Amino acid sequence: MRTYSKSDRRAWNRLRPAGRSDWHQIRVVSGYVAVIAVIVAVTFFIRHLHREEIEQNWKCATATIEEVQPKVIEYVNNSRGGVALYEVSILTKYVSEGVAHEQWITVEQPPVTLAEAELETFRWKGQQCVVRWNSFEPDEMIAEVN
Repeated sequence: MRTYSKSDRRAWNRLRPAGRSDWHQIRVVSGYVAVIAVIVAVTFFIRHLHREEIEQNWKCATATIEEVQPKVIEYVNNSRGGVALYEVSILTKYVSEGVAHEQWITVEQPPVTLAEAELETFRWKGQQCVVRWNSFEPDEMIAEVN
């Protein structure tokens, strides 16, 4: 069994803030934590509302991914060499209101490396996805790929 050199009471007193400045620091840190929590909550709420608006008001169709194409968007250089970052576009075929469509859509995701883009090409080609577009602006399209 472990033996402590201080009594539990003395240990508790050493953990508690000693003076006004210690309590002030605790209040300031708590305020910062609360502000950060509110910002995170508001951000998630806004993203949720945007997603809900897209799902309710945009038209959608099930599409087949015919081709996947990575495109270099930027180079990141560091001291040990650089890496190219890519955005991935997919060629989708879908039917909307009895009319067949074929369109390239850029997948909304963070930039990926070439290896990740090649993996996505292997995984996505021939798969199905959901294509959504704004009925007021048909050129504004998104593809939801799993």
